[in-house]
This record gives sequence, structure tokens and C-alpha cells, in this order.
Amino acid sequence: MRDVWREKFGRQRGPGPQQGMQSNVDFAVLDSKGRLIHWFDAMPRTRLGPRNSLAQYTARELQRTARWLKVDELRTKKRSVQLPDLKKSRGIRVFVSLKDDRMTAYRAPIIEVVRLKEQDWKRMSYTYQRQSVEAATLKPWLSQVYPGGVMERTNPRTKTAYKIKSVEGKLSLAPVGADDKHRYALLSGRIRLIDEGKDEFSYEGKLEIVLTYELDDPSVKTLRGVFEGTYPRFDRMRNRTRNLPLQAAFESRPE
Repeated sequence: MRDVWREKFGRQRGPGPQQGMQSNVDFAVLDSKGRLIHWFDAMPRTRLGPRNSLAQYTARELQRTARWLKVDELRTKKRSVQLPDLKKSRGIRVFVSLKDDRMTAYRAPIIEVVRLKEQDWKRMSYTYQRQSVEAATLKPWLSQVYPGGVMERTNPRTKTAYKIKSVEGKLSLAPVGADDKHRYALLSGRIRLIDEGKDEFSYEGKLEIVLTYELDDPSVKTLRGVFEGTYPRFDRMRNRTRNLPLQAAFESRPE
């Protein structure tokens, strides 16, 4: 692709770095008509120095492009954040974050919304005594606990991301008190998630869910909880596996 750009756009303003110093990642800027205005090496191999970080280098190149696009001033507009939600059906919203020190972008949560059927809620109905719940019965929403982006494992032939094939573990559902308006129960235990890969890749963690019920109704009114586990990622540079903290939060929607 880089050679195509050089051949087709070599006379464009703002050529990339000199040949021979190029990495395998390019940054291309197009105008509103899809024309290439500027491209540059996204990961320059030259030493940037402490006062010339990768972020500063990228910002400087984008500022040059803004001048060529005749953008007088780049203004940051505040806008309200709208999270994915459910309006006509009940379900659970899942926030997943990978606490990777090397790639801080993964700390920003991935948000998914899962519609649940009535039978899915009945599995978490109020109980007066401690009961055991198979984690597999909660797979519709627990299967969303996985990191996205390049951390996803993919099928080597089709290049599609593997989905969670199964969820294992026995959870405890037990009453934990009541107040003037509601009763509460705690759903907790360890779960193991296995994806579709032939190597039976898996990761696990601890699940804790607080369920709220009306005083005279065993059906779930609200659900809030967290997952804390580790996600193994093989480090090719150091030839070892890194166990990255993987966290998730759950809330019932709508409430």
C-alpha cells in the first residue's frame, strides 16, 4: 500500500519520511472527497527524544494537514456521551476494561448491551435459602466479558474473532438482607470463559452480582455487579505469558 501511495501521490504536499526509514504503519489523511492530502509514518524508527514524543510528533503532522485543508482553528466541541441502551426490552449493559500498562487505550471500557429473555431473569429469582447456579445458564451476558481490538483471538483461516464458546463455574445465589422497600441477594463465585479456538484457550475470574427485588415479588428488579479476573497474553518479545487484569461491570437496563 505504501508503494502505491508513493507512485500515485508522490507529488502531493507533505510526503512521508525518507525511504529506508519507514515502519510498516502509515497514517493517511483524506479530505471530504476522499483525496489523499498527507501521509506520514505512524511509528517512525528514528529517535524522537524526550521532548518529541510520538503523540507530539503525530499532533504536529496533523496540524500541518489542517493548514493544507484550510482549517483555521481546530476546536473541541463538547458533546454529551450517549451509551448503548435498551428501550423496549430488558437486558444487561456490560462494561469491559483491560488494565494493560503498555497499551493504555484498552483501559477505556468496551460497552455492550444484551437483551435477555424472561427465562434468563427467572434463573436469578429471589431465594430464601442459598442455591447453586450454573454459570453456563448466564452465558448470554457473561460471554461479553472479553477484551476487544487486537487483543481478540482470531481464526487463522477466516480472520474472524473467536466468540466465547462456553462459560463454566458454579455460582452461589444467597439472600443478604432487606430494607423497607427491597430484598437483596448476592450471586457470586468464580467463572471460566472458553473461546472457540481449537486449543481450548480460557481465562477466569471472580464474579459478584447484587440483585434487588420487591418485598412481595421474587423477580429481579435491578442487577449490579463486577467481574475481576486475568487475561493471558503471550509476549513474543519476552517469550512469556503476561496475565493482564481484566475487569467488567454489569447493570440491568432499563432501570
